[in-house]
Amino acid sequence: MTFQHLDWIYIAVPLLLIAVIVRFWRRHYWGHSLVQQLQNEIGRPNPILRMPAILDGAAIGCLLVALLGPVYPFVLNRIERGGLQIMMVLDLSQSMEESLGKGESPERQRQLPTRMEAVKASATEFIKRRTGDAIGLVVFSNNAYLVSPATFDHQSLLSYLKLVNVQTLVNEGYTGIGEGLGAAQDFFAFSREHGRRAKGQVILLFSDGENNFGRNPLTEIERARQEGTRIYFIGLALEPEASQQIAEAIEMTGGKFFDVRNPGHLAAAFDLINTTEKGRFYTLQSTRQQPAYFVFVLLAFVALLLRMILSGIPYFVALS
Repeated sequence: MTFQHLDWIYIAVPLLLIAVIVRFWRRHYWGHSLVQQLQNEIGRPNPILRMPAILDGAAIGCLLVALLGPVYPFVLNRIERGGLQIMMVLDLSQSMEESLGKGESPERQRQLPTRMEAVKASATEFIKRRTGDAIGLVVFSNNAYLVSPATFDHQSLLSYLKLVNVQTLVNEGYTGIGEGLGAAQDFFAFSREHGRRAKGQVILLFSDGENNFGRNPLTEIERARQEGTRIYFIGLALEPEASQQIAEAIEMTGGKFFDVRNPGHLAAAFDLINTTEKGRFYTLQSTRQQPAYFVFVLLAFVALLLRMILSGIPYFVALS
């Protein structure tokens, strides 16, 4: 610990010495032959009776130290941060209006939500739990469109998510998974070019079909691997062997493929992603010249408070 205003000591110390001298000078003693005899008989006063004076001195000393401007040269603070950029890439093909109940009876399927409804419900809960991360939205069919860049304004993002549906791209009829992945990674590249660094980049891909248009998704997955972007592919009631190459290639990025057949599978997939991708992390931040005067001011107030409490106890009444 160092002090920023040591020059105050040249004023405070002489004033304290003067106060001490005046205090002793003003003391009155009664001289009598019996005083020495009584002192020998009963002894000196209990040292605990000096506690009020000690507390007075401690309060004055702490205030003097605070006046000198104490600071810590270096302090390490544990800072909580959020640092992920997450892009949701959502398939808007017409089949997303079908029930998310692969293999269920027709009656059961009518009771289940559509694939689009299930994704929106689970994605909404996921977004609400990721308060420290920037999340964006890309939709695709023949082409991909950036609906919302990665943002901390999750209320606006949820509004956009609520608005999009299969009618948004009704004039497009293909499934361009590569286009969706490419649009998300183009945004990440744009962010890096403009100095927006993040702890990590994550893509959540939702699709219920086979890629049949646009960019090669395997090329985009390799690009993601090279740029350190993890991809999670949530396959919604996929047909057997559909998008199998994409599912196998996803693991190269550090992500995972989820074969979702009902709303329960979808909720479990989101829970696993939320647990795996730690948006909250901690760093140590070094702070120089952090003030420490408040510690001594607090100690002075504690000493004065104790002094006031003792003054109300007859045992500590000052003797003269």
